Amino acid sequence: MNTTSSRRSKFLGYGALVGILSFGLAVPFGSVSAQEDPIKIAIAAPMTGNSAAFGQNAERGAEMAVEAINAAGGINGRMIEYDIFDDRGVPREAASVANAIAAEADEYFAVLGHINSSATLAGMPIYNEVGIPVINASSSNPTITEQGWENFIRMTIRGDYGAQQYSAYAINNLGRKKLGIVFVNNDFGRALRDDMMRAVEVLPAEVVAEAGFTPGVDKDFSAVITEFKNAGVDAVMLNTEYTEGGLFVGQAANLGLTDIAVVGPDTLLYDSFLDLSQGAAEGANILAAYDPYAENALTTSFMSSFQERYDTLPSQVAVFTHDLFYLLKAAIEEEGATRDTLIDTIKGMNFQGAGGQYAWDEKGDVKDRTFAVIEVTGDGFKSTGLSVDEDGLEVLR
Repeated sequence: MNTTSSRRSKFLGYGALVGILSFGLAVPFGSVSAQEDPIKIAIAAPMTGNSAAFGQNAERGAEMAVEAINAAGGINGRMIEYDIFDDRGVPREAASVANAIAAEADEYFAVLGHINSSATLAGMPIYNEVGIPVINASSSNPTITEQGWENFIRMTIRGDYGAQQYSAYAINNLGRKKLGIVFVNNDFGRALRDDMMRAVEVLPAEVVAEAGFTPGVDKDFSAVITEFKNAGVDAVMLNTEYTEGGLFVGQAANLGLTDIAVVGPDTLLYDSFLDLSQGAAEGANILAAYDPYAENALTTSFMSSFQERYDTLPSQVAVFTHDLFYLLKAAIEEEGATRDTLIDTIKGMNFQGAGGQYAWDEKGDVKDRTFAVIEVTGDGFKSTGLSVDEDGLEVLR
């Protein structure tokens, strides 16, 4: 079906409503509605600004899921519609978006968003005040669930747990003892660095060198590489995106920092990482919150459909946004969830999606979930089928 029949755009920028394409009549979810009335979702994501690529992936994941669900008859015979609100990935704009959604709270069954953790933190007090459930694809900051919101669940692994798993993989799985950490020098990057360090403190290894960098500015890592080489680093932890990660790996090989393990996040899972590394990324370990190469029917079907449609790999944001719509369908159709009971219902579910198996704890965090390990091989990527050995991390939980 044509996506314009299930999508309305409400792009908010600089605190103002920039554009609206709307249709149909809103029916408050607190009242009895006809079977054909749509289920409406508000998607809050950065459609412009520095994080716009994440918003684009969220939109693509939503588009694929909603088209398929509606084509199969919707949710209990009701079509899904969604409005996209542009928060630009900025907390101030996220608060404006949240206020706009809250002003029409009865129109929406749930909020899907935000993408950036800082944006989610800005919006949650507003959503909580009006009692609208928030289902989240990608905000990993542990502070969100530690604040005790009862109207929130997320699909991705908490940032503190994730960072600790990075260290555990290098130490427990690969047997490395002298780690070097390269991290984005901002609040997010420093927080991940701190959690990597906490894991190292309880595992049999040490961080012998570290360096922060400014993304989009720092391109020459020769001084850092020399420091790592002199310190005897045997594993490099890349808390970077594909540009800086590829540059670092390529420059390290040219400067003789070899025979090291490379461990990094799924922000490296792009062909540009391979290109920028100039062939030096062979054997690098990428820890991804989902396994794009998992051999199960849901994943392979989603992967092939997404690649055929958009000519690119889906990011974590795309996969988890896609899965959230199917989770919503399962919660309503199979468990009888209403808007008021949605979050508690999901917390009691086990759900299988394109991104793997999901279950949740009382805080709304996914549980019993570890990273998939993807290896760079030849001129591409492959799934190793390995899991992170978390032995020793129990004391941090």
